[in-house]
Amino acid sequence: MTDVILHHYPLSPFAEKIRRLLAYKRVPWRSVEQPMMAPKPDLTALTGGNRRIPVLQIGADVYCDTACIARRLEQLFPDPACIPEDRRGEIGMIEDWADHRFTGQVMPSVIVELLPRLPPDILIDRAAMSPMLSKEMLFAAAPHTRTQALLSIDQLDARLRDRTFLVGDGFTLADAACFQPLCFMRNSPAQFQAVTERPALTTWYGRIDAFGTGASRPMAPAEALAIAREAAPVDIGGPSVADPTLAVGDVVGIVADDFGREESRGTVARLTADEITIRRQDRALGEIAVHFPRSGYRIVARS
Repeated sequence: MTDVILHHYPLSPFAEKIRRLLAYKRVPWRSVEQPMMAPKPDLTALTGGNRRIPVLQIGADVYCDTACIARRLEQLFPDPACIPEDRRGEIGMIEDWADHRFTGQVMPSVIVELLPRLPPDILIDRAAMSPMLSKEMLFAAAPHTRTQALLSIDQLDARLRDRTFLVGDGFTLADAACFQPLCFMRNSPAQFQAVTERPALTTWYGRIDAFGTGASRPMAPAEALAIAREAAPVDIGGPSVADPTLAVGDVVGIVADDFGREESRGTVARLTADEITIRRQDRALGEIAVHFPRSGYRIVARS
């Protein structure tokens, strides 16, 4: 099988979600470290615009957003399962809460504390992705979001007092999604004390932390691009669902509906209930298939 390549950077909490899944599934992976800030020419050559981390690459198939990445990994490496079919709905709801609410509660106050250690223009870069990520907005939000994060931490601790993992008896995507903001919080020992003061949460966190980040080997961005250039998309078959607004063959632009304004444009190759796949032509790489979840993305007709 073609290498599983993860484009990421170490501090990214969303990349941590995928690194823990790879570790749990014991999937060897290649690590391509991308810049923390734009421009990211070696990444956008693959995605056509999307600059958000992480991105998963398998040959000339490129998966954007952790929701899409996690489900492709589950298809390719189903054992051990992280999204058991009988708990899929519950796992999806917890994942969405963790990605869009809990992570948003944790990050502002930790980023404010980390600023002296981050690149000087990091918040200028993030403000270009969303006004809510500007320095002024983050500093204003941090005290309130910190109190909200503590309430969420209490909820997680209460849920874990009578169970080993969040859903069922084993580790799932729900655990990976809730682990990611707490792992980011560890960058602030004072704030992470909220975890260590809660025994059930501490024990759960330790179980997942013990997975590590899996068996990875570094790969240069140029090598990843060469792999895409020499391959052809393979994950483009299968039936598409009927949709009154979209059809295979339509030219569309895809952009996240929360932060990140860069658009990926291409021709619809497949449309499922949960995912959209587009084909795009890159002058240097040839044909690339780019996969997005439908939830959380605006899909706009383009000519």
